[in-house]
Amino acid sequence: MIMYLLRFVISSVCMIYASITDIQKREVSDVVWLIGIPICILIDLLDLYLDNISLMSLLSSLGVSLLLAVTLCYVGFYGGADGKALVLIAAAIPSYPPIVDFFYIKIFLFPILSVFFFSTLLSASSSFIVLILNVRDHFRGRRLLENIEKGNRLRDLLLFAMTRRVKLENLKGNLKFFPAETVEIEEGRPTRKLSYFVHAEADIDELIDNLEEYQELFKDGILAWPTIPMILFLTAGFIIINLCIIFI
Repeated sequence: MIMYLLRFVISSVCMIYASITDIQKREVSDVVWLIGIPICILIDLLDLYLDNISLMSLLSSLGVSLLLAVTLCYVGFYGGADGKALVLIAAAIPSYPPIVDFFYIKIFLFPILSVFFFSTLLSASSSFIVLILNVRDHFRGRRLLENIEKGNRLRDLLLFAMTRRVKLENLKGNLKFFPAETVEIEEGRPTRKLSYFVHAEADIDELIDNLEEYQELFKDGILAWPTIPMILFLTAGFIIINLCIIFI
């Protein structure tokens, strides 16, 4: 258990630091992972020698984390730092300690899957805050979907839960929002179109530069995705799951 706690403390420090720098700069130095991951793996190897964990658990946990990281980074849901955080989590807790006998934590075969699932739920829950803010603005006379192409109610509800209307000029250099609209030329005229997905590694300033060419279309503001770095939710999920393991 001492080795487990040591890995937990080291990886928590790395992930909290990474979360802070990602919020401030939207980038995390690779030094964080080059320190945290090898140290956790070295402690894993010592635990392996002491027969506290199995080689299969260690290799499987790392394998699952690499598969998740590569897949999610490739499709654009995760940035590079988020993927590396998954590997660190897998190295920090390759298997559940023997003392754990709590169904809701052990429902997943590997701790990395528990953390991933819980972190995803935390991330999804942030949409409720966006929804509340948009409903408040709606009753104050600020129409989120004004001058937006017509769509079905489900789409409109998703936009209410996932986007905010901001000034186009405020997006430049703003790390809190990604544009949720783009411009397409239809019959020779520029037209506003919804953009339902932005790659985690996209060049946001370049996207905004393109939109500024048609800024007259966005005098009433532009829909934008509020962005909270996924690594923040991974860190919260990791710490909460580990605290449950330790104290439950």
